[in-house]
Amino acid sequence: MKRSHLAVPAAVLAALAGWRLGAGQGAVSLSLPGQEDLTFWINHDGMEQIDAKGETGFGDMARLLMRRRSNASAMRALRDRFVFKVREFDKLPREAMLHDHATYVLAANRVFNVPSVRDGKGYLFRVFERDPGVFQRVLDGHSVTLDVRPLVRLKVNLRDERGQPSAARVYLTGSDGLGYAPKGTISRFAALPAEQFFHAREDFEIEMPAGETTIEAVRGIEYEFVSKTVNLRPGSPAEVTLKLDRWIDMAKRGWYSSDSHIHANYTAAHHQSVTQQDVLTYTLAEDLHLPNMMVANSFGAFLHDTAFFEGKLSSLSRPPYLLYWNEEMRNAGTYGHMCLYGLKKLVEPLYTGFRDTPQWEDYPPNYVQAKAAQDQGGAVTYAHPGYTADFDGASMREMPVDAALGAIDAMDVMSNNPEEVAVELWYRLLNCGIRVGVSAGTDSFTNVADHYTPGGHRVYAHVEGALTYEGWLKAFRGHRTFATNGPMLSLRVNGVEPGGEVKLANGVRKVKIEAKVESEEKLDSIELVVNGRAISPVPKTLDLERSSWIALRAKGPWRRTVLNDSYMFAHTSPIWVTAGGAGVESPEDARYWVAWIDKLIQRTAERGRFASEEKKREVLALFERGKARYLAQASR
Repeated sequence: MKRSHLAVPAAVLAALAGWRLGAGQGAVSLSLPGQEDLTFWINHDGMEQIDAKGETGFGDMARLLMRRRSNASAMRALRDRFVFKVREFDKLPREAMLHDHATYVLAANRVFNVPSVRDGKGYLFRVFERDPGVFQRVLDGHSVTLDVRPLVRLKVNLRDERGQPSAARVYLTGSDGLGYAPKGTISRFAALPAEQFFHAREDFEIEMPAGETTIEAVRGIEYEFVSKTVNLRPGSPAEVTLKLDRWIDMAKRGWYSSDSHIHANYTAAHHQSVTQQDVLTYTLAEDLHLPNMMVANSFGAFLHDTAFFEGKLSSLSRPPYLLYWNEEMRNAGTYGHMCLYGLKKLVEPLYTGFRDTPQWEDYPPNYVQAKAAQDQGGAVTYAHPGYTADFDGASMREMPVDAALGAIDAMDVMSNNPEEVAVELWYRLLNCGIRVGVSAGTDSFTNVADHYTPGGHRVYAHVEGALTYEGWLKAFRGHRTFATNGPMLSLRVNGVEPGGEVKLANGVRKVKIEAKVESEEKLDSIELVVNGRAISPVPKTLDLERSSWIALRAKGPWRRTVLNDSYMFAHTSPIWVTAGGAGVESPEDARYWVAWIDKLIQRTAERGRFASEEKKREVLALFERGKARYLAQASR
């Protein structure tokens, strides 16, 4: 069967999978021992200086280079999302390193770090000057000029489209070219823009070196990026107001956004330093209506953020911003990870299959946990589907079983894995008539400075009436959704929106298409997708040969405000069209999933860890039950 899947060469994906899976999704500091606090773990001290000297690790050197705004394009080329594709100092931008006759602008009474590479190792030279002026200095045998500037107090007022105080994501660049963050805030690095920023809850003040200073701000993906430059003069405090204007207001249309997969604190049992107030700050600053916060384990038995779980909306919620701590249910080996919404109590166990923990068994299967969440009135989406569209390269290996048995509401088609892979797997499920909606989750670890940004991709759900958490969940479970990192989509077929069904009378095959795509930037492609086949331009009417699913997708070039992806992307959930009472079927895709589940059964039988043969047989029988759903189509 012919398909169009935003294809990426298999060799590229295989290579990507090799190094990414080797590193894992856990954040790696790439710091020298004892130096992880330099730039890896977050703190609440802002970013005015980093007092360091001597040999440094690749990660800290790279992140210090990312602090300098002019290095962004060079550093971006070395990264895939938040991961460094290279780890050799010699691959870092040479023009940023210490060299003869360099001129450095720096602030008086603050440490300035000059990077250098020698014999394949990275070093930082600590420069500190008390008095303003222009000085000639020798650093490691290199003659350099230091232009030392006095500090000037700067106040920045942030206002929304109504002129009210606003939170925002802020990029503050001093005359020294460095990114800054005021004390009391958390300095972070955006994954693919490779730039330093911070989230501001309100107006702020900071002392900056005299000279040309740039303040940039944005609020999530519905606001325009705003910028102002001010020349700070010695002895003359300055005040600047930035007004944040929307280019679109989806809430006015009843569409509210969520990131299905955010970890406030993660990776290690120490540095559990992100507070609920910090989460509220970035929720407001990213204009993210429903951050889905995770209680979860990481590598062992330690559970992150259990103290934040209330079994209801967080008391910090400020409608329309609804904070809720839920759960990522994780299997260590074969089954995959699921993000749960709307829990009144945590689904136990929160993890399975982790050696040397109380939950060492691959039991219960994910299906049991997913049904437990649904039985509470919650919802379930599978996280980060995989790196290649096959069993070995996937991480959501149990999903076709759970989806066939009705335990899954959605799939994170946008995540920290390639969208091309997720789209292919999702289309194959839809082609078998399995109704799974689109979702999006960043898997952001917000206690790590250089990681994904919450809300960098998000799922919008269409809510009837005023926003409530229960109303949003109903829309999410009903697949009235689209996922995006920027473009906004609208699709109707015969007046029916995503998640709905159009039933055609006998002999009727023509449907009416109403599609709209809105974007700040020009897009490369806008396509109607019918049973996995792309149609462009999008037609106003469509003749269908059989029962079908129909969705809308868009893709465009990378832009600075796309934080966690290498391009703009958006996709709606499908609308189902039933002709003559027949369901959507694809024997080819059914055979694909039969072969997949056979591998799942084999791997679980050979490698699964169970306390008894009875438990193993129970899990294998469940997988056989899921496979039967596809076998019914496979022979047609």
